[in-house]
Amino acid sequence: MKPRDTLALRARRLLAQSARRLGTADPLDDVGTALDEQLDVPYGDPTDDMPLSTHFSEQTPEHLNFVMRATGRGVTGADRIHSSSHAMASVVDRHFGRAARRWLDNQLEPIRGLETSGSASWGAAFGSAFDRNGLAESYVHCEWGPSMIDALPAPLHRIVRIALDSMPGLRPVIMSVRCGRSAGAQQLSFESERPLSLAALQPLMDQLGLGHRHAGLMSAVAFILGARFTLPAEAAMLTLRPLRQGVELRLDVSLDAIPDLPSQLMALTRLQMTERPRSVQGMDRWLMALTPDGYPGPGTVSVLSVWVRPDLPARVALYLRPASLDPRLEGMRQAPAHQPAQAPSPAPVHMPETVAGQALWSSSAWQPA
Repeated sequence: MKPRDTLALRARRLLAQSARRLGTADPLDDVGTALDEQLDVPYGDPTDDMPLSTHFSEQTPEHLNFVMRATGRGVTGADRIHSSSHAMASVVDRHFGRAARRWLDNQLEPIRGLETSGSASWGAAFGSAFDRNGLAESYVHCEWGPSMIDALPAPLHRIVRIALDSMPGLRPVIMSVRCGRSAGAQQLSFESERPLSLAALQPLMDQLGLGHRHAGLMSAVAFILGARFTLPAEAAMLTLRPLRQGVELRLDVSLDAIPDLPSQLMALTRLQMTERPRSVQGMDRWLMALTPDGYPGPGTVSVLSVWVRPDLPARVALYLRPASLDPRLEGMRQAPAHQPAQAPSPAPVHMPETVAGQALWSSSAWQPA
């Protein structure tokens, strides 16, 4: 009898291969069980969105970074909160110790309240980043709303209030809890319900001590998107995270929601990083590592992220929908095998979907604050 082809089995093969090529620790020792439980769905069955995504960050291009979200018939938002928080607690306890686990349990308390109340719809997602030494970071993303803002820790609450007062149209949608080897952090993501002008970020960035980074962020986003300075409603998500040295601000752009996207988007991304050759080389190596055997490319890049900090100019990250997990890209396997070795280009496939549902950028760029 032919073995059952599931998303979990495909994800296992993809992550094991990618870890070998990138030279990272094998993630399956830590997240294999979570994969089996959350992605136990026949390959080809309809899913709400991409149940597993991988991420590149030019800050840490050597990391294998991915996020999963439980899928399948009958899976609820409460189920996703339970599976994601349990998976993160397990790896944090194993790798980072009891103190980290106690801190995590305190941060997850409001999230578990959503689980028990049954009010969750989208639920949560669980992710991890691995380097050559093992687990570098684990994180959980959970749906969030305006009524839960007062549950945020004071430093995050302060900058969230600044954002809501400065930019009408922002709606809190995702709260993330992250835990690394020596510290943890929380961040909040907002969806822009109105068209977002990149120039309109200036007043907010001024108040957050990031005014000197506005021009660089605006230039990077507009250049890669082909001189686009205004983003459609619900095509952008803004994420804020307090740091010891200030605030990190990240702008996620859903490429599927951008009309007339430049056909040479990857070339423009490389040009934007021209003065940072290590970043370009790291991205090409990452794309090749994530390209499954038998496929001419790694999949579909669907979210562009650009972030800044007080001490860091604009840097780029990408969200990838893996080819081997996407039935729509199965035809890519028919490409000739004699093509010369080079960094593969992601496929230009577009699916309408709000950025809140897919821009779960697992910041490998995150360093313990």
